[in-house]
Amino acid sequence: MNGPSKSSYIKYDKHAFFTYSSKNIKTFQHVEISLIGQESTLCESIYKRFNEKFNRVFCHYTYNAWEILDYQPVTNLNLRFNIKLEDDLPSSFDIDYNIYASINYILEARLISNKNVEKIISVKCQINRWCLPAEPLERPIIMKCPDYDKAIEEYKVGNTLVKCELKKFLWSMGDYISLYVNLTSLKPTTVDINIKKIKLQLIELQCIAKNNAIIAANKIESTKVLIDKKKLPTLPQPSENNYSFEVGMRIPSKNNTKFIPLNISTKEFQRILITHRLKAKIEFKKGSYLVFQSDIGMISSLTPEEIKEGKDKGLIYYENS
Repeated sequence: MNGPSKSSYIKYDKHAFFTYSSKNIKTFQHVEISLIGQESTLCESIYKRFNEKFNRVFCHYTYNAWEILDYQPVTNLNLRFNIKLEDDLPSSFDIDYNIYASINYILEARLISNKNVEKIISVKCQINRWCLPAEPLERPIIMKCPDYDKAIEEYKVGNTLVKCELKKFLWSMGDYISLYVNLTSLKPTTVDINIKKIKLQLIELQCIAKNNAIIAANKIESTKVLIDKKKLPTLPQPSENNYSFEVGMRIPSKNNTKFIPLNISTKEFQRILITHRLKAKIEFKKGSYLVFQSDIGMISSLTPEEIKEGKDKGLIYYENS
């Protein structure tokens, strides 16, 4: 099997082709092309004495590429084919650290001869999916402290209440993700800003689940971003007993990270569970600290330049455009 270079099929157009040739004269009745999507997991533990292997096909497209009623000798056959993909197919990915989990696509050509002997040619086919940038939610996401009651939105440190929130849930790879910190003094005097530093970190939890229970997992962490008070020169002046400011970090770009983005409206996995989380640790001068965290959606969205290119090529369609 021959095919194009990788740079040709990670763009909007997906191309692949089969070339089959033989010195011996063969006869074929028809050729069938298939694209098969598979979800696979494997995890084992000597300590817990289990070995779990799972594989399922979540999509199977077939295309009758060539058919002839009578039998004719064929020594060389080049076929063109076109398989339309559904919009909710997930992207390909592989996890191979402590656990194995993957979403893979196999492109397969099945050649049926006049002797009903099938020759199968197949190759692993990577599929990347993108979506349009997500619109911000009107309602902010309140970040929680895992060590406290989850119903609480403000947390007390000394005589100060602390609240953290995100302006939206969905973020694109490469975005600058920011959170808002609000401090409210319980005293009638102006709030005392006694923050020493803030640490931000992105976390990806890669889990294998069975019967709604997680049986194995990986944890991928980004480099921590440290923000001390000296790096916040633009803090607004406090208003009475309330004080707010914004801090943030850059999400790695889609071409420079081990994180696996999950696009909107894709088929659900049966065993693979991937969660993205933003963690913020706020340390105070007196030695106390609060840890805030919130699950977020990390998606692989098209850049404005990619959207323009897709529209120019007729690959992205807007009804009002």
